[in-house]
Amino acid sequence: MTTLNNIKKLFAGGFAALTLVAVAACSAGTVDPAETSFGAESSTVQVANVEQSTATPVPTNTIAPVDTGESAVVESPTAESIQAAFDGETDDKPIGDAIPEVDDPESDISMLTPAEIVAAKEDHLADLYESTVESVVFIFSSTSQYEGSGSGFVWDEEGHIVTNYHVVQSATTLLVKFFNGREYRAEVVAFDPAADLAVIKLIDLDHDLAPTAIGNSSDLRPGQTAIALGNPFGKDFTMTTGIISAISRTIKSGFSAYNIPSVIQTDAAINPGNSGGPLLDMNGAVIGVNTQIVSETRQSSGVGFAVPIDLVKRVIPSLIESGEYNYPLMGISGNEVEISLRENIGLPADVVGAYITRVTPGGPADQAGIRGDSGVTGFNYDGDVIVSINSIRMLSMDDLIGYLALNTEPREEIVVGIVRDGVEIAISMTLGSRPSIS
Repeated sequence: MTTLNNIKKLFAGGFAALTLVAVAACSAGTVDPAETSFGAESSTVQVANVEQSTATPVPTNTIAPVDTGESAVVESPTAESIQAAFDGETDDKPIGDAIPEVDDPESDISMLTPAEIVAAKEDHLADLYESTVESVVFIFSSTSQYEGSGSGFVWDEEGHIVTNYHVVQSATTLLVKFFNGREYRAEVVAFDPAADLAVIKLIDLDHDLAPTAIGNSSDLRPGQTAIALGNPFGKDFTMTTGIISAISRTIKSGFSAYNIPSVIQTDAAINPGNSGGPLLDMNGAVIGVNTQIVSETRQSSGVGFAVPIDLVKRVIPSLIESGEYNYPLMGISGNEVEISLRENIGLPADVVGAYITRVTPGGPADQAGIRGDSGVTGFNYDGDVIVSINSIRMLSMDDLIGYLALNTEPREEIVVGIVRDGVEIAISMTLGSRPSIS
């Protein structure tokens, strides 16, 4: 029993590695290579579950421009045993500054059977489901043209629920159902189409809510566990598991010219109806809000996306408090610094960042003296390359977009590091605000 408890403790650090141990222990044969087929370009679709009547279709878009373990107890040497040592008597207990050795629970892994590893993983996931499902909701929405469903999760004890904008867009009726069977009508509080986020509030709340634990997305790593909770195809309160496949993606929300930054990619199954539900880490904390999938068939193909919780933590409180969220703005357009661009500009191989193709006239970057490419129908390769913000190196345009959205605010003064004519210089500028989206 102690061994299993130790293993459960190790799950707090990730059970993916333990699963590999089990697979290795169970596998004795070879694996046939997977077949790969190539077809038409896949599209990215939002994943609310919609039944249309005379409807305008639901927007779709293509990516374009539980520590339960027992602690080991170490007995310190008593005064009597130390004194005995000085009296010349033999004593096996440690003396002085000697540190007693403690068994490392990780050493037990090699002694486990595959069945024990799998059992510990199953127990952890079952416990996680039971501790989080009460915070997840099933959302039914209807408009004059269609009915649909999606997911959401409890933000606070006052009855605010976080979901996707496209789940509640234009809704005239919202019904919210909990795992315990309670149902409520709800109203839209505010929304942010640029990030495909919305807040709704329960009407006549009459039971205690359990807000979802909120995690962090800034230090996520590909390969870590990802768990989706939601209502795919109307199958309420469904859990699916996978891993974080990639981080720092940028995708279009479908409602704005601006990209959603630092998006999490996962292979945990996300389908129509999962929209607005939480993506959890293996401790049950929300790390993202499930929003889109890449699929030709409108069902999971192993490529799903979630709005990062670090952006959600900035947007949602502002929506609740003031009804809107203001994003910082530099007033630029840019491209990745790739090899052909590097060759035409004459950049050294170690220079990476964002090449400025256009500067908005009169915008913050223009006022600060940052230069865009002067070409009208093509590139003249004379624009600046942004390589850092506030001394933080920018490896790509995606990095730049993500840093601005997650670390800066309108009217904040920043220092932009640029490469111009082969020389790196620093330029101060004051950020503006994005125009609002109606």
